[in-house]
Amino acid sequence: MFHKSNFELEDDEKPPIRVKVKTLLGKEVKYQIRPNEQITFLRTLVQKSFDISPRQQCLINEGVIMEDGKTVKDYNIENGAQIDLIIK
Repeated sequence: MFHKSNFELEDDEKPPIRVKVKTLLGKEVKYQIRPNEQITFLRTLVQKSFDISPRQQCLINEGVIMEDGKTVKDYNIENGAQIDLIIK
């Protein structure tokens, strides 16, 4: 018999976290995203909400520019985090 404390959930089994993306003008949209999601997926969500192409987006979390090819988990983004959106 296994107890939850004896193993860790795989990334794709972890529940989604809630993050908000906020522009410099104060507009914000909240998303639910899994830790193993690619930043490119987040850019696609942002494009749908803000009508800004991924190439024009600069996503910043805690002062760090987020790069394609990395995951939400790579940036240690936690539930309730704010990601800043700057247009290039």
